[in-house]
Amino acid sequence: MRVGLIGLGRVGEGMSRQMIQAGHEVWGYRKDTEAANEQYEKGYISGYATSIETLVQVVKKKECIYGEKSGETIITEQSGVFQMVIPEERVEDTLDELIPLLREGDIIIDYSNNDTTKCQELEKYCSKLGISYIFSGVYGATHAINACSKIFQSLSPGNAK
Repeated sequence: MRVGLIGLGRVGEGMSRQMIQAGHEVWGYRKDTEAANEQYEKGYISGYATSIETLVQVVKKKECIYGEKSGETIITEQSGVFQMVIPEERVEDTLDELIPLLREGDIIIDYSNNDTTKCQELEKYCSKLGISYIFSGVYGATHAINACSKIFQSLSPGNAK
């Protein structure tokens, strides 16, 4: 799966490395493109974009080739998954930039420490647009997630007995 990751600080980079290790393609965005390039060269991200708009285009791009003889390539758009690992004070501005670029079927996962009430409002707003907004509320709660991972795994599809 191709994922767009907004926020490549310590937590975002760690998440990217884990997703890449699991076989996902992770494209990142951060304002400091020099640092993003270093992360790319080290293999911590699959690639990086210099703007949120470019990130959306890269993540959603899917090429379909029709006909061996004609060599015609038609580029279609796939649903995008965009994860935000950014400070609370940047969430609103980032969403203001991201949401107009998305369409029905896209997914936003917010790992920030944003206010729960605000996130519920965002979920309702995105839902009206056909965009799934998932507030994980786990930023800084890695220990709790690790402690509960066996519970989550047992509830995942394919584990029912």
